[in-house]
Amino acid sequence: MEQYRLSDIADIQSGLVLSRKAADDISNKFSYKRLTLRSITEDGLIDPTSIENYDARDMIEPHQLTKEKDIIIRLYSPVRATVIKKEFVDLVVPSQLAIIRLKENSPFIPGYLCVYLSNEKFMKSVIEDAGMSAQKIIKVGSIAKIEIPQIPIEKQKIASLIYEKQLDIIDLYNQIIDKEVARTNAIIKDIIGGKI
Repeated sequence: MEQYRLSDIADIQSGLVLSRKAADDISNKFSYKRLTLRSITEDGLIDPTSIENYDARDMIEPHQLTKEKDIIIRLYSPVRATVIKKEFVDLVVPSQLAIIRLKENSPFIPGYLCVYLSNEKFMKSVIEDAGMSAQKIIKVGSIAKIEIPQIPIEKQKIASLIYEKQLDIIDLYNQIIDKEVARTNAIIKDIIGGKI
């Protein structure tokens, strides 16, 4: 099975160091929404409640904003990857995350690449490469040299679809749990009064 180094099939860059572009004058600013480290959940979902406002003193370069089908990966343990969908485009990507953009001639689809970058074997290899620091920081170079096995495009689509369905189910369960917690807290509050 042929393997491709990630740097040969994709452009990889770390996100923006936010402090370098942050607006210091309220009257002269460009307003954006930005991802945070918490935005990529342990399940590989994007948590919309963790997206924050960000005011920049200059316009942000387009390559530092999310595009549909980008793969965003956490550079801190736990390492997680997610594919950007339409509802999450034009978000500023901070330096704790990296952007992986497949090249035009890549023999891979974003969903399959995300599946591969989310598997335990990949995560173990990049964490080992990060060394023994307490707060493991993954280097973009460690991600770039990962080799991705090429499988037929139809199999890539199947793996991508199965993974996406799994994420949809996890998201649905999380919503149900959140609603149940809110309902239970409201009932308890009615019974005993005060804040929960």
